[in-house]
Amino acid sequence: MPEETGVRARTRRAILEAAAQVFAKDRAASLSVVAGEAGVGRTTLHRYFPDRAALVRGLAYEVVRETGEVLARADLDQGSTWSAIERVVHDFVAMGERYYFLLHEHELDSDTKLTSEDNAALSPFVELLRRGQDEGVLRDDLPVEWLLQVTDALVNAAWVAALEGTLARAEAVRAVMLTLRGGIAPLGDPGRQVQG
Repeated sequence: MPEETGVRARTRRAILEAAAQVFAKDRAASLSVVAGEAGVGRTTLHRYFPDRAALVRGLAYEVVRETGEVLARADLDQGSTWSAIERVVHDFVAMGERYYFLLHEHELDSDTKLTSEDNAALSPFVELLRRGQDEGVLRDDLPVEWLLQVTDALVNAAWVAALEGTLARAEAVRAVMLTLRGGIAPLGDPGRQVQG
């Protein structure tokens, strides 16, 4: 399918952003609610996404695309491993409900193409974690996949805290970093005692 431009691209993006916001709050929300949040009629929504499954898939692929862009912008080769991780955490928390959606939409687990694209999008971050292990900055007695899952879980917790107003976004990012430093830094690393 050719890339959409102009009004079509803006309308599609508005629908996807509305879907992320709506589904983050209510997984069972109707397409009418999504259309209303997007400021379009249900007929317009159906021109872009014929049914709920198509909308969910469209949103998932959009989040994977955005994840790749976030990691490309993060300049993971610049600065220390920890500063690179913090840039990623900051941007993932900023993705908010879109990132939350991807982590929680289990009906997509059987979409092997999506899984493959998600793995490809996350590969620079996985390589950063491996590099951190090789450099002795991150614990090497834990599988890198575990480090990724822990980071995902903490980003999810940060986004929920920001959504609920428990923490401001900057405080949520700080909480993620303090928790990571306390849990995945090598046991003798003085950074485990970091005081933000």
